[in-house]
Amino acid sequence: MAMAAHTDWARLAKPLLVTVTTICFTSFVYKLIKMRSMFYRLKKQGLPMPPWNPLLGNLPAMAGLQKRGPADTREAELFALLSTEIPGGEGGFYVDVWPFSCPMLVVTSPALAVQAAQTYDLPKPNVLQSFINPMAGGSDNLFVTNGPHWKHSRDMFNHGFSMATAMTHLPCILEEAEVFVQMLTQHARKGDTFSLDQLTCRYTMDIIGNVALNTRFRFQEQHNPIAAAMRDIIEFECGIEAGGMLARWNPRRLYRQWQNGRTLNHLIGLELDKRYQEWCQTTAKASSDTRAQSIMDLVIADYMQTRPSQQALDPEFKRWATIQIRLFLFVGHDSEATTIIYALYLLHKNPETLKEIRAEHDRVFSSSSAHTVLQTHPEKINQLSYTHAVIKETLRLFPPANGLRGGRPDVSLRDEQGRSFPTEGCAIWIVHPAVHRNASVWPQPHAFLPERWLVGPDHPLYPPTGGWRPFEHGPRNCIGQNISMLGVKATLAMIVRQFDFHDAYAEYDREHPSDSGIRTVFDERAYMIQKGAGHPAQGFPCKVTLRENS
Repeated sequence: MAMAAHTDWARLAKPLLVTVTTICFTSFVYKLIKMRSMFYRLKKQGLPMPPWNPLLGNLPAMAGLQKRGPADTREAELFALLSTEIPGGEGGFYVDVWPFSCPMLVVTSPALAVQAAQTYDLPKPNVLQSFINPMAGGSDNLFVTNGPHWKHSRDMFNHGFSMATAMTHLPCILEEAEVFVQMLTQHARKGDTFSLDQLTCRYTMDIIGNVALNTRFRFQEQHNPIAAAMRDIIEFECGIEAGGMLARWNPRRLYRQWQNGRTLNHLIGLELDKRYQEWCQTTAKASSDTRAQSIMDLVIADYMQTRPSQQALDPEFKRWATIQIRLFLFVGHDSEATTIIYALYLLHKNPETLKEIRAEHDRVFSSSSAHTVLQTHPEKINQLSYTHAVIKETLRLFPPANGLRGGRPDVSLRDEQGRSFPTEGCAIWIVHPAVHRNASVWPQPHAFLPERWLVGPDHPLYPPTGGWRPFEHGPRNCIGQNISMLGVKATLAMIVRQFDFHDAYAEYDREHPSDSGIRTVFDERAYMIQKGAGHPAQGFPCKVTLRENS
């Protein structure tokens, strides 16, 4: 009987396998023909794209693009380089790399970027979730949701991220900046080479923990399980890009991400419980606590306005709030750290600019430390106009992130030449390095010129409308940009007059010879790699010295 059953199964297995294989192959060929036909029509319309053929699309061109920079170069920088080589690509171009990715419209000009993010406010595409959700812990996060659900969440957080509220967090930022100064002083005294990226990420993680949860992680000085778990998640997610497609299904990675997620959800949940209990106490009696309310303090208070008090925080709200906190911990520290590092890098590459920013700090703070002055006169942070210009120019040259939107059948983007770019079926990638270095709209696009942000509309250097987009524009702009800009400005005020920074890339390159010989992008050795947000290559090996008379 068993032998007969085995024979019957063997007889059925072969035709079943043939049928499944035929269906899969037919489906693949159908999708291939559909995709290549779509791009054939676009090409016939004269719309720009890299060299394309009906069988492989743009895959050969993309393979060649990877050889244009160091192996770990962020893709956005490579696409910015590509945009200068494609006829008509200074506005935007299409990329066909199916089956490895969906059809893509790459936006490289302010005009198309304004239409995608502002005029039409196109939705966030589902493809974003695979990148953001591991850090956020769920798809119900502010970054990837759309429609009424997104609007409700955004409305709940707007007050917590306003400029007025951001200013109440300045004492918290200064508190963490003091520790950062101590860490830099220790390295200056030792004279060692260290990763400025690692040190600065720990610092900005402390800032966002303080601002978002009213919790001091002290991650600069010691281990913190919340901060460490988030950094570990980011490291593993970035390993996917370096390790190829198989890295996504690495059992060790899957286990570590599960373990890190449990740690974050549990510990953030405990912090939320503390915030709720504090809210209950302050509603029962007047509080003498003069601390600025954290973002979650404000959101809990707003949420409870229309609900009766109860012994514990509502579980569904707690789950949703945990996801948002994880998102803020990720984006709130990552891009701010990058901006601080690149601002210091550019200042010390440009001695005249460094001299000018120090002169401004001398005028505003006199002989006192910035920390002392800002504690008693926080409004003086708004007098640092040249420092603000330095930060904006840093973000123009080294934007930490890019924009991504989804196309619609009824939307076509139109460039200055009148060309119409259909968006149906495409992911729309607004490549910030390409927009920010677009020679058709930016004079001297690769030069570090903070003066761009201090001249009037009639000046040749005056920035183009919609051309500066590190926080994006429109309804979906970065909700945390006020706190981020304030944190970077306060940090520069605290350290620029006190320290001199020197990159140690020459030392690193001697110890780590390059196989390809390519070490720069846009002639910058500190080119950007993908590590959550864009970060400086090799963690920015650095030496720091105490400035004389600081």
